[in-house]
Amino acid sequence: MGVDLTVSIINTNNRDLLRECLRSLFESTRSISLEVYVVDNACTDGSAEMVEREFPQVHLIRNPYRLRFCANHNQVLRQGTGRYLLILNEDTVIPPGAFDKLVAFMDAHPEAGAAGVTVLNPDGSLQYSYARFPSLRSALILTLSLNRFLNGGHYPFFPQPEDGRPREVDWTNGACFLVRREAMEQVGLMDEAFLIYAEETDWCYRIRKAGWKVYYLPEVSICHYQGKATSQARPRRRFRINRSALLFFRKHYGWLRTLGLRLILLFTSLGRLLIWGPLCLVGWRRPLARLEVIYNGRTVLVSLWRDDMFDAELMRIG
Repeated sequence: MGVDLTVSIINTNNRDLLRECLRSLFESTRSISLEVYVVDNACTDGSAEMVEREFPQVHLIRNPYRLRFCANHNQVLRQGTGRYLLILNEDTVIPPGAFDKLVAFMDAHPEAGAAGVTVLNPDGSLQYSYARFPSLRSALILTLSLNRFLNGGHYPFFPQPEDGRPREVDWTNGACFLVRREAMEQVGLMDEAFLIYAEETDWCYRIRKAGWKVYYLPEVSICHYQGKATSQARPRRRFRINRSALLFFRKHYGWLRTLGLRLILLFTSLGRLLIWGPLCLVGWRRPLARLEVIYNGRTVLVSLWRDDMFDAELMRIG
């Protein structure tokens, strides 16, 4: 009898988080058969040795040099034998029964090509979990920072639904994303042109276009230490997000809407430069955050200043 679930985990120098992830994964999954792959992305912190020593049941792939997100996972997707294949971040913790429920749902819904879950912060607050596909409208809202006023501040994502019922969606969070083998074989692997960001959006778009449904399961959740696996300088992160957005538009929406996105990014970036440039020249900096710190028995207000005043705005143009 075949394996129910193949789990693909990429690790880049997050040994302790990976240990916690693997421990929770094996302890919480009881009703289905698993095969777990860890791709050691040229780690230098002893992660591979830890996996070999503490989790001998894991299939370990050692990269001699760093690869990107999609290229790494595609190594596992080509080898995995499970009826379902699951992309999982190493900075996650899996509650009891989460993957059992996920597989049971897919078994009961043969029209489902993929499914995602509710993603929570360690304090139990909601991370983004599902959204509509990007559009010129959503791009404009985001570049103008109007998103904080929509969907309770979650825009372009949605708050967790109160009824707790599974629902069909456009795409879900790639920190924990399951795809049916038949759907993957029909649409292909993850597109390695997406270096990082929007790769799960692209995969969901192709899966839905092929006639499968993508579901979000509100009552199935994982904990995600967001940013631990992909922490980057803000300008570089912003550049990569916009690069991936442009790639998605070119691939799926055609040249006209891609041009519209370029114009949105160009004019909003120039507008920000016109606003913040003169302030920067006169030495003004806006604080990234303000924290109250207790020092010698007194409460002191500390401002954290951002060095990247321009946020590399011109990088938005792509």
